[in-house]
Amino acid sequence: MNVGYIGLGAMGGALARQIIGKFPLWVLDLNAAVVADFEKKGAVAVSTAADMARQCDIVLMCLPRSSDVGKVIFGLNGLIEGLSPGKILIDQTSGIPDQTRAFARRLAESGVVLFDAPVSGSMAAAEAGTVSIITSGPEEAYELAKPVLQAISRHVYRCGDRVGNGQTMKSVNNLMNTGCRFSTLEVVALGRKMGLPLEVMTEAINHTTASNFTSTGMLHAIAERRQATNFGLALQLKDTNQALALSLENCAPMPITTIVRGLLQIGVNTLGKNSQLEQMIGLIESLAGVHFVEPVPVAQNQFERA
Repeated sequence: MNVGYIGLGAMGGALARQIIGKFPLWVLDLNAAVVADFEKKGAVAVSTAADMARQCDIVLMCLPRSSDVGKVIFGLNGLIEGLSPGKILIDQTSGIPDQTRAFARRLAESGVVLFDAPVSGSMAAAEAGTVSIITSGPEEAYELAKPVLQAISRHVYRCGDRVGNGQTMKSVNNLMNTGCRFSTLEVVALGRKMGLPLEVMTEAINHTTASNFTSTGMLHAIAERRQATNFGLALQLKDTNQALALSLENCAPMPITTIVRGLLQIGVNTLGKNSQLEQMIGLIESLAGVHFVEPVPVAQNQFERA
């Protein structure tokens, strides 16, 4: 079974690397250096999505937005030009369910199946092959592609036959994770301002009902002065905007998420569109006027010491 992967960014690259050595792998990305690195590891580079579609039985995509997926499939030199009946596309993008369903319906006219399989988890989990994959779509295609998904991670979960359900579940998970992240950082900032050491709070929180993904991961990383996450702030804002759009379409008020969305927008506007989610730690510190960990003193120069 020949497998293709389009989109070798931070997450897509980590997922695609798990396939190397388990299935013949073809790759495509705008970043030539990343593609060259995959070639060194044994993957085959292609110049267009159409070429990949001709070579591969299954093609996975992990792109920034559903609009990008549409261009890769239906645009100039897109997958559609090389696809034939029986081939399978898997969308791992944190996308918009309705758009993904529309892509699937259009492809079905050509005998091609598309289903969604976004992932949830940290970069470390993706690199370790333990990230959670949330799939939805036709069962027959899922069973055929399951060995490829399990090559990426042993944690594969199915959300039914309806294409887009996996992306909906990813949105629900994203909102819960983001809300917990900011509420945890906010209350820890309060504790720090009242004199509680970060290490003491982290230990206590993680042994109570307040324990969560942020408290068990990010707080330890902050205390150890190391990077806690590797994710673009603008992408987090995009995911939150998409989820809020779903809430509006379904008349489900989300006042807490709306506040979180506002914080993310403040972060992007303040820190820049290329900033990392990690940098929101500094913004929360600034709002509270406190440091989670005391800054390392800057060494005085020789004249000041004298």
